[in-house]
Amino acid sequence: MKLELESGDVYDDVTEADIVEAIKGDGFAILGDDPMTYIQCAPQPDAPAEYVLEYQDGSEKRHFHAIDTPVTVDRVVAAFVKYARKDASWKRDFKWEKDEPIESFD
Repeated sequence: MKLELESGDVYDDVTEADIVEAIKGDGFAILGDDPMTYIQCAPQPDAPAEYVLEYQDGSEKRHFHAIDTPVTVDRVVAAFVKYARKDASWKRDFKWEKDEPIESFD
């Protein structure tokens, strides 16, 4: 599983220690096996959320964001660690809302 950071750093075989250090010390982070299936987060400057947390499950039509707040750094780290372990319980730790795909104007 690969972890990509706003700084440009990439961890190819990410460890739990990498996740903790990266999320607490960087801007946005993306963790996934392929470009269409991942979990991602970004610091949120506006209250009540500390972070924006999203995931995508194989398609842009299956993109979700956490809607229960606060989404704290500790909750984000826990979700990323579970995701890396392939422990699907991270989904139950949040309430999710599906994002509507952006329509293109051709």
